[in-house]
Amino acid sequence: MAIVTLPEQTAKRLSDRISALDPELEHRVFAASDIVMGIAFTERDTAEFKGETGVALILAVKELAGLTKAIPEFEDGQRNYCIIKNTRAVARLDPFFAI
Repeated sequence: MAIVTLPEQTAKRLSDRISALDPELEHRVFAASDIVMGIAFTERDTAEFKGETGVALILAVKELAGLTKAIPEFEDGQRNYCIIKNTRAVARLDPFFAI
């Protein structure tokens, strides 16, 4: 499972592409605040998102390679999402994790 985060405005910009992800690449989009206290973007992140802001959303996908093939992390100098690499954070945010 791969977990990425992005501001709401970025998710709106990418909504058609997210909706068009291969069904085999199981994915879900939800507000980070549904699970954790909050995720904040730094000024540097906001600059990389070209000023796009809004609440932090989570995009969980079955495999990162499938996501990066369909929607790269950076495109034309603009960030599309931040990959969450901390294993504890990934486990906490994974909506497919069965208890």
